[in-house]
This record gives sequence, C-alpha cells and structure tokens, in this order.
Amino acid sequence: MDLKSFWNDARYRYGIIGISVLLCTLIAFLIRMIPMAGLAGTGDMTAGPDAWYNLRLIEVALANTFGYIFFEPMTLYPTGQDIVWGPLFTYIASFFAVIAGAASRTEVITAVSWAPAILGTLMVPVMFFLGKKLGDWKTGIISALFIAVIGGQYLSRSLYGHLDHHIAETFFSCLFCLCYVLALYALSDKKIDLNDRSTWKLPLIYGGVCGIAYYLGLLTMTTMVVFGLFVSVFTLIQFVVNQYSGKPSEYLLGLNVITFMIAALGLLLYGIRDLSFGFVNYSLGLFLVHLFIVFGTIILYLISRTITKLEKPWYYYLLTLVLLLAAGSLLLAVVLPDLFGSLMGNLAGFFTNNATAATVQEMSSWSFASAVSAYNWGILLAAGGFVCLLWNIWKRQTPAALFVLIWSLFMFFATCAHVRWEYYFAANVALLAAIFVGWAISFAEKDLALLLGKRTGTKNPAEVSDKKQTEKTKSKNKTLPPSEKPDPIKLAVCIIVLIIAGVFAGSSSVYAVELSSASAYGGTSEDWIGACEWLAENTPDTGVDYLTIYDGSSFTYPSESYGVLSWWDYGHYITTIGKRIPNSNPFQAGVVGEYGVAAVLTSTNESAIAEKLDYLGTKYVMTDYLMANGIFGAMAIWNDTVLQTAPYYYTFLQKGTDGTYSYVSAGTPAFFNTLTVRLQNFDGSMTNSGSVYVVITDSSAGYGAPVVASTKAYAEADEAWAAAENYNANAAGGKHAYVISAPTDLTNYNLPSVDVPALQHFRLVYESPTYVVGGYITGANEGGTAYVKTFEYVPGAVIKGNGIIEVDVVTNNGRTFTYRQESVNGEFIVPYATSGSSYDVKTTGLYTIVGTGQTFAVSEDAVQKGLIIN
Repeated sequence: MDLKSFWNDARYRYGIIGISVLLCTLIAFLIRMIPMAGLAGTGDMTAGPDAWYNLRLIEVALANTFGYIFFEPMTLYPTGQDIVWGPLFTYIASFFAVIAGAASRTEVITAVSWAPAILGTLMVPVMFFLGKKLGDWKTGIISALFIAVIGGQYLSRSLYGHLDHHIAETFFSCLFCLCYVLALYALSDKKIDLNDRSTWKLPLIYGGVCGIAYYLGLLTMTTMVVFGLFVSVFTLIQFVVNQYSGKPSEYLLGLNVITFMIAALGLLLYGIRDLSFGFVNYSLGLFLVHLFIVFGTIILYLISRTITKLEKPWYYYLLTLVLLLAAGSLLLAVVLPDLFGSLMGNLAGFFTNNATAATVQEMSSWSFASAVSAYNWGILLAAGGFVCLLWNIWKRQTPAALFVLIWSLFMFFATCAHVRWEYYFAANVALLAAIFVGWAISFAEKDLALLLGKRTGTKNPAEVSDKKQTEKTKSKNKTLPPSEKPDPIKLAVCIIVLIIAGVFAGSSSVYAVELSSASAYGGTSEDWIGACEWLAENTPDTGVDYLTIYDGSSFTYPSESYGVLSWWDYGHYITTIGKRIPNSNPFQAGVVGEYGVAAVLTSTNESAIAEKLDYLGTKYVMTDYLMANGIFGAMAIWNDTVLQTAPYYYTFLQKGTDGTYSYVSAGTPAFFNTLTVRLQNFDGSMTNSGSVYVVITDSSAGYGAPVVASTKAYAEADEAWAAAENYNANAAGGKHAYVISAPTDLTNYNLPSVDVPALQHFRLVYESPTYVVGGYITGANEGGTAYVKTFEYVPGAVIKGNGIIEVDVVTNNGRTFTYRQESVNGEFIVPYATSGSSYDVKTTGLYTIVGTGQTFAVSEDAVQKGLIIN
C-alpha cells in the first residue's frame, strides 16, 4: 500500500490524527505536572493568596457534603462578604480530593492541585476541534500543539498547584466557543422553517449543547457574560450580512434563543443572589442581560423579516437597527438607569484601566514586553491568522469565522487594558497562529508535493505499467511543464511560516518547562505561613467556626470576634492559614474609604488610626517588608488616587556619569511617620533621625521632576533642616532644598530624616525568622527588620511623668530592642506589660524614665484595660 492509499484509509488517517492529538495532550499534561515533584506533600501551592482561599472553599465543601459558601464571615471584618463566583471549580477540585481519599490539609492540597493541570490539559482537544473546524486536520493539530506549550498567564494558571478558577474560566469559555462554532457550521446552510417542526431538531440540539456549555462557564465565574457580549455583537453583524446577501437568519434565531434561555433558566435555578444590576455577582442584572440577548435576537429577526417582506434594500435594515439601538439605549437609560449604568460601566471597565486597578498585577495594562514574553513569535503568526479570517469572511461570508474574529478582537483589546485576560487570550493566539500556519501549508501544498517528487495527477503505482529502465531515464531528463514545477514564492512563504512556527513552538516549550520547574518551589512566603500559623495557635478564638456555612441574612458576629488588619494581599492567608478574620482581602474589599486599610496603613496620626481600628474592630495588625518598601506606593495610590505617592516620596532626576538622567526617590517626613513604616521599620518605638543629606534641586529646565544640582551630608538632622530652611528662604526661581535620609547600611536601617514619635497602642507580639535589609537577608541581631511582624492593638497602661521612658524587649527570635516613648501632656501610654504577658515577645525589665531612675512595673491587665499605674 502506497502513502496515498494508506492516508485515504480512514482507519489509518484517523489513527494518525488521533495519536498526534494524544501526543499534544500528553505534552501539555507532562509540562503542567512538573511542579508536583517539588510541591506534593509540602502543603504549599503556586497561586499565592487566591489558592489559599480556593482551598478554604474546598475544605468547607468537603466538610459539608459539597456545601458552598455564599456568605463569608471569615473575611472583611466586621461585615463579612458575599462570594460572587460560582461553585463549579470548587466542586471539580473537591472531586479530586474525594477520589484520593485525602484527609489532612496537606493531603487535600496534594490532591486538588491536580485540577488546574487537568483542565489545562483538556484544552488541547478543545483547541484541536476548533482549529480543525476553522481550517483542516493540520490546523487542528497545530492548534493543539500551540495551546499545549504556549506560555504567559495561561501557562502559569494551568500548572499543578495553581489552585485557582482562572483555568476553569478559560476552559469552559473555549468549550462554549467550540460548541457555538460547530453550531454555526452545522446550521448556517440548513433550511430552518419555523412552521415545520421537523427542521427544529438541529437548532434544538446545538442550542442545548451551547446553552449547557455557556451555563457551565457561568457557574465558574460571572465573567462568562462577556461571551454573551461577543455573541451579541456577532449576531448583530451577521444579521446585517445575511440581509445584504439575502441569506436566511433562522439559524441565529434558534441558536441564540435556546442557548441563552438555558442560561437564564439556569441562573433562576441557581438562584438570583443579588437584586442589583451589577454583573460581578449572580444578580438580577446578570439574569436580565441574558433575557435581553434572547429578545434582542428575536427583534433582529422580526425586523429582518419585515424588511424582506416589504422588499426594501438591505440598508433599510441597517438604518432601522441604528435607530432602534439608539432608541433602546435611551429607553433603558430612562426606565432602568441602574442597569444601563452598570452595562456602560462594565463595558468601559472591560476596555479601560484606572490608577488603583493598575496597582493590582492581574488588572494592570498589558505591555508590549509582556506580550512578547508570553507569546514571542506567536504574535506574528496570530496576526497572520487574523488576516486569514478576514479574507475568509470577505470571500466566503463564513459566520463561524466572523464569530472567532470578534471573539479574538475583543479579547485582544481587553488584554491590552487588563493583563488578567491574557490567560483567556492565549486560546485566541494559539488558534489564530494555527490558522495561519495551516493556510501556509495549504497555500503551498501542491508545490511541496512537487518538491518532494510527486507530480500532480500521478496514478497509483499499482495502475502504472512497467517502464523500461531507458524510458525512466529519459523521463527524468525531460523538462517539466510549468504546471508541474513548484512555485518558489509559495514554497518560500510556507517554509518561512513553518520556521517561525517551529521557533514559536520550540521556544514556548523551553519556557514552559522552565516556568513549571521554577513553580515547584511554591508560591507562598514561608514567613507568612509561619506568621499565620502563629495566629491560629496563639491568638484568641473569634467565635466563628472555620468549617461552618453561615446564612448571611441572619448572621451576626459574636462578642469575642475581632479583625486582623494588613494589606489586602494577605487577607486570604489570614483567613485560611491563620483561621482569623481579616479587615480586607484580595477581592480588594475593605481597602478604600475612610476606614479602608489603605487609609489606616498610610495614616500618620495615631489618634485617627485608633479611631479607625476601633470602628473596624481590629485587634492585630500585621506588616511585612514589602509593605514598607515595594508595595507602599500601591497603598498610597489606593488611599488617594489624586495625590497618589506625592505625600510620601520626593522624586528627583539625577545625572549619571554617562550624562543621562534617571529617576531617584526618597522618603518624605510623612513616609517615616506612617503606621506601616513605624511598625515595620521601627517596632513602634520612638526613633531619632540619623545622618541626612540636604539636596539642592533645579526645576527651571522644565523636566518632569526637579534635577539634583548638589548634595551635602549632615551628621545632625536639626542642622540640615535649618540649612534647608535658610536656603529656601532666599532660593532663586526653580531652586529648592530638601532634607532626605542618608543611604542605609546593615547597622543603620532606614533611619528617618525626622524624629519619629513612638506608637502608644501597638506592641510587637510575633516576628518571622527571616530578617531583611535593603533586600538582603540578615540575622536577628544583625540589623534589618523581620520579614513579617504581628502587633497587638491595645489600650495601653498610663504612667504619669515627663521625659522619655524606655524598656528593653526581647522578641520570639531572641532579637533585642529598646522601646522608647516621649511623654505627652505629662503622661506615657505604654503597650508592653512587664509581667503576665502570654506572648513570647517580652520585656526584660521594668520601664525606666531616662535620667531619673524612676521605674514602673506594668501588668498585663493594666495594658489591656488602660489602667493608670501609680
């Protein structure tokens, strides 16, 4: 049997295609399971805070016969919070734990960590069928290969241990798109008569399958509604195209009505959990939007039929739709202004960004560097695939191609606005790239065959009579006619595209293996794990049971409950590992506003801080190295989107030795006085300024920031401030003097440019074992600050007196420091007890007023009740 006969035999052809897809699936699975070697049995995951909250949902589901938390009292103290995404990923992951018979937390983590890897692997056959339908079997295999190895956010979110629902969102949305594409191919050429029930069978089947796939996506995350938007835009355009070309649109009517009625009914079955018109929750607005898609499709069809019956030109239809859309929007804005506002707001948010969102990694804008890092040559191939789709739509008016084009275009713009959509967009890149490569192969297919010695029209060797050797020789020497010569241009195009595709697949594979291998080290700071485990074991119980499902409509917090305040990034650690209730969380809840954690952590006034903490019911405050350094700017932006970091940082331009300017920054006095810095860097103790610089700047050049003209070091800050004040009093136009702290070293950690007063109501109760200074790890008594610190907020004992009082403190790590405080209005309010404390951080003696020798013993009861010490 020759190669052609072999390939024409369906058994062998399908076998080879099937093996190829199976091979791509195996590659995807093996890449995604690489982290298991380092993570299994460690009790850690790769997704950071979100993974820990998903673990909580799974633990609650397993403890309550697959019950699901709709109201969460273990976060956002003192109100609690509704959970706004669906239970499907939780149930899928829980299934793995049940199958494995997991009992302990570590066993559960090891088992459920399979879920994202399996969902990522299942994307391979989905992408194969999408590629095959939009191209051919070659396009399908290439699409399967590309999605198996493609990198970026998509890869990281589909690795073993990345316990988050993001890959489930991608999988179920692509599954819906596959079903919708298959439906369009199956129905667009079929005659469907609304009066003939025998023609309803296919629309009912395909609509039902699409509706179920879409509903599964909704049960994963309400963001699935954006695919309803894609369908709506496609339907509108396709109706116009059909009206122009005279093609029927009954298939769109049947497909959309059935698909989105299933979605709407499914939402009713699941339960409308919010009567608002937002789309983040399973709300009334979400339900109504799907009904609008149904009714909108019906209206589009009725108008089309009317225009056709009236025998009006196609552009009457377009004009009618424009007027109807304008009138409908106006009517919606008047009758249901909240729904209209929500629609417009969510649509704007889909394509635009803002200052606070930009500080969140997954909500920040997609940069060109990020795109190249994620997809490299795949971007170029995808652009080619986009052109191929345009050509297909122009020449053949293929509805499925138009839908994929709209899907890809919307996803591209969404990803540019918010990098979180990158894990969705990976499917579009893989598919478009495969379409282009498949086109290139088909474009030069005959020429490749000729190049390989196969002439067009060659008969089966079994049917060719034997030739004499001399005739064969003569045949070889004959000049081939032009029709049987390979086209060098077509060959060049194909070979170039194949080389780029090979580089894309190869480099993506290398990157995928490297990222997977790096992920084997886990994604959670051991210091944060230790700090939260300490919370669980050493702080009072909140009275809220970790595994109980509470009804939000009747729940009230018990009197012994309290909150733990930290930056929102760490809220899920506090909930799941610490089993305590954070005041904010990675849902970005509890962050902004007068009592938001951003306002608390960047505040410089302890009285105002105390008022906020009392309102929030906060008992403990946790800080870490990043909060006082790398992410402080984000905290400032969340607190004030107008001033942003301006109150806390000076920003200058400094000329380098090569003559170019670069930005440098320094902390303002306000920065050193914020709650975060005073706790994390100074242990809440009074800290005197150290050596400082006076920096003279010049703004007259008109650059974006003042240019450093000169600097002068001062050993005493008071002298420096006096010098700066004198200079500014007589400074020439554009000139200004600033006082900034001198560069730090291991023994002089981040000394402020001003004297910083002590905090009266905060005492250190735990610090993690890792110490850091300037990004370098040090020892407990070698300078620097512990990576994570936990402070208790207390009333404080009152000691009458004047001057400076101090007490030596030894931490749980054996680090020693002196807590110092200057009197205010003839008294000290001190947070540490000299006896009776249950914490491992303790004082080593009595309080002493400096210079007088007067000492005071302070009991734990006095600290907790604000008693006066006599």
